[in-house]
Amino acid sequence: MTRFRWGIFGTGAISAKFVAGLAAARDAEAVFIASRTLGKAQKFAAGMGIPRAIAGYAEAAATGGVDAIYIATPPSEHAAHALLCIEAGIPVLVEKPFAANAADAQRVADAARARSVFVMEGLWTRFLPAAQALREKIAARAVGDARIVTGNFGTSQVPDHTNGMFNPALGGGAIAHLGAYPLSLAQWLFGTATRVQAIGTVGATGVDEDAAFQLQYPGGVTGSFFVSLRAWAPDDFQVLGTEGMLGFRGSIVRPYGLHVSRETPRGFEEAQFGWKAQLRQHGLVHHIAQRTGRSSRGRGAAVDYRYDGNGFHYEADEVRACISRGAVESQVMPLSDSIAVAATADRIRAALHGSDRA
Repeated sequence: MTRFRWGIFGTGAISAKFVAGLAAARDAEAVFIASRTLGKAQKFAAGMGIPRAIAGYAEAAATGGVDAIYIATPPSEHAAHALLCIEAGIPVLVEKPFAANAADAQRVADAARARSVFVMEGLWTRFLPAAQALREKIAARAVGDARIVTGNFGTSQVPDHTNGMFNPALGGGAIAHLGAYPLSLAQWLFGTATRVQAIGTVGATGVDEDAAFQLQYPGGVTGSFFVSLRAWAPDDFQVLGTEGMLGFRGSIVRPYGLHVSRETPRGFEEAQFGWKAQLRQHGLVHHIAQRTGRSSRGRGAAVDYRYDGNGFHYEADEVRACISRGAVESQVMPLSDSIAVAATADRIRAALHGSDRA
């Protein structure tokens, strides 16, 4: 099998994870790394075993010699760098968030479709076995009618303008960097949000540091999410239905299984006054329930859906599979979803920053 050749834009931590993940991909390798400065590219190339370092993204796109390019530059640059590759006829995998805003996302999608060049957002969690299993179970009504979807992602960091997450000029903010996960997963499961409400905190550097947002999805599904650059969170994701609950085992970013809980809808219960009712409310019964963990429903049965490698190769394999069959979009991560998520993120940011910032 011919090896699939990747070019890499950007020398950040996420690029290193992607390149490391290619070890588990089907005959794939990174053949060049591009950065604004040659020194950074050379350092990354030496550390990750990449044969060529290139200074400048336009120069890298013009060089060619690859089957696809992975773009992991700051979100503010995603659209411009994707358009460079599209103009050169090179398929692109753009790290999440797909673009800094919906207008940029639409420009990239329009250019890709006009030139029939494959482009996909790298929301890698969608491709993991646990996420695929979650979607299948929701479609099969494993928890009855889905009513609530909830998720959170938080990591406490010290505000620093040199950290791109805290730099508005680079597309920073909790919504862009962390909110992409719950927003994209919910979009994938339930479609485009029809209503958006949000509150949060804008920090001293000008980015949204904390955000809580509620969304309404088609079919009566309500979403409740929060993300933070300043506070730790459980980093979980759950779907609550009329007949049970489904949730990720592990992080919302990298789940390795599911919690599956089945419940029976309850009808109206008449008040009970007999000795059985009194026994159920006896302090000793509640003491035993608390000691044994039976005082709450718990998270149900644990089911494994483990991933191989570090998990990043699944999206790389999807790119290769789509290109090999002549597809210009992925059915798992279509451009319409990336545009819709970007538009929802714009609405959330507008609520936090004011209508001048989207």
